[in-house]
Amino acid sequence: MKLPWRKNKTDEDELIGLDQERISLERVGHSRIDEAVSSVRKTPWSLTLLQLLWTAGPVTFLAMEGGYYLGFGHAAPLENFVFFAAYTLILGVIGLLARFVAIVLRGRRQDDAREVLSKTLDLLPDLLFESRDGVLQALTPEARRLRAAGALLHELDLSPESVALAVRELTGDASLAEITEQIEIYRRLGLRSRVQDLIHASAEARAAALEKIHATAPDEADLLRDRLTGVAPSFEHGVPRRDNFLGAIFSAADEHNLDLMALEDVQELLVLVFELLSGREITRLVIDYEGGWQLVRSLDEVEAARSRYSVSQAMALSRLHALAARLMDYPELGLDESVSGLAPEALLTQLTEGLERLVSRGRPDDRTQLKTILEQVRQSRRAVEELHKWRERYVRDLRRWEELRRRSSPAEKRFALPHRRARGLRIREDSIVLDDAQKIEIARQFCNYLRDLGYQHSEAGLQRGGRPLQAEDLKRLAIRLALILQPYVQLADASVQRAIYSSRAAYLGGLETGFSADAKAGLGAAAVREVQEDLGKSAEHLALRITRVYRLPLSESMIDFLVAQYHASRERLEVIAAAPMDETPYSSHFTAELLGLSMDSGRWRRITQRLEQLLQDYA
Repeated sequence: MKLPWRKNKTDEDELIGLDQERISLERVGHSRIDEAVSSVRKTPWSLTLLQLLWTAGPVTFLAMEGGYYLGFGHAAPLENFVFFAAYTLILGVIGLLARFVAIVLRGRRQDDAREVLSKTLDLLPDLLFESRDGVLQALTPEARRLRAAGALLHELDLSPESVALAVRELTGDASLAEITEQIEIYRRLGLRSRVQDLIHASAEARAAALEKIHATAPDEADLLRDRLTGVAPSFEHGVPRRDNFLGAIFSAADEHNLDLMALEDVQELLVLVFELLSGREITRLVIDYEGGWQLVRSLDEVEAARSRYSVSQAMALSRLHALAARLMDYPELGLDESVSGLAPEALLTQLTEGLERLVSRGRPDDRTQLKTILEQVRQSRRAVEELHKWRERYVRDLRRWEELRRRSSPAEKRFALPHRRARGLRIREDSIVLDDAQKIEIARQFCNYLRDLGYQHSEAGLQRGGRPLQAEDLKRLAIRLALILQPYVQLADASVQRAIYSSRAAYLGGLETGFSADAKAGLGAAAVREVQEDLGKSAEHLALRITRVYRLPLSESMIDFLVAQYHASRERLEVIAAAPMDETPYSSHFTAELLGLSMDSGRWRRITQRLEQLLQDYA
């Protein structure tokens, strides 16, 4: 580990150490990417040739002689052996040719897979840096100073001088910063007794500083408290996740209002995707039940339909915005950046009129561009049709649940559960993890999305249309990334979200902008491997669901089980158990207004047919 407080260490030595560390990370990352893209182990050509000669020679001769002798009572003539040997050789040569073609095709697929996975692992941290800087740009200079100091305290491999700088920036107290520097030095040497002396000596100054900073920057106040008491970040403990960042992203997509999500939500999603692509596995706790709980089953169906509806709505809007971005390349169509702020119905109207003007102009000059527009039109049509399907399903399930609730839970009494044998609850553990094929497919879809919208990666970072990414670009990209991840991880599922919120994110503070894709992959793989799993918070969320949704009392035996099995907080569980159930309201989030895009199927079908005809004219 680097020891920055050693004054006799030269800058050249430090640079050599950093280079060696980066080379080590690149080796690890390169091997991780190779593992993901190498799904089939290659067989050496020499072994294949030996197998062919063995089969065409001794194996064929023994099989032919044995079969002929058993059938006819005497040895086979030489002509038969020549026939079978030639047959086997010819068949083997054909097999070798087929294997050669398969290896070439597989090699190309592996090269493509490695390219998209490396590019994705390279871009995600850069997008994370862009979003962090975007947050700072929107702040006042004073708030920017506090946030930057907090970013310093987040770092794991931070020198005592840098810790002191952050404390001085946050508090303005030079003496407290000097004491914190000493605390950091002695903490690294393991001299806990001396650390405690300094903590006690600075108690009054520490309390005053925390009280002052907590009013203006509560998040930074927590980081400052840890550093002032000798607690530093660690790979094992990870980083707490931002609450409800997935809900904010899907809400922004549902309500077609990007103001509902913040750039901090974008950062959390980028970290989550980077973790999953680096091999992170998150355990979630799921409730299974037995018995005829019609109301509970109906409620689960409503939740599932709501999740699918939310995803389909976000996907439809994402497809329409992507198509609008593509049509902006034709100024004569009248579409510009302002369409991104239109309501969904108005956006759909603008797209319909713009596409009709496009197909009426005749054949465009660029065949590739026309082919891309046709594919995006088809995708948009399918996405809107999917939205209508899940909207109807959600409304149907919602009405059924409300009817069951009305009949089973009159106003004068609470819903009575079935007899005791039907109350069987089982807690099942499941994993949120991606296999290698899913990682490659997610990376491919992500790269295709960036390509379709004209994103370009240069020395100045990721750009769109020759300009740096704006906050709106990052938010739309995060929404699309969540939709890409949805089929594989079910991000819209409530239990998946609870598991992700309860887990701690991997510590990625060592990432730097100058790292190669292999180095970033290596650091990601090392970081996710070090995070210790803590299911206590997830178990507490489960207890809330048992009492508030399933309307079951949290018994003492259930509390003992959750504490012993998942290390949940007994105090918090007892508070949940003591809350009166009559005061716990039913969920009301199912009553949100639903979006119904009124796409004129006839006009869009004619547009699609006309685009297909224009594309055929190039042949």
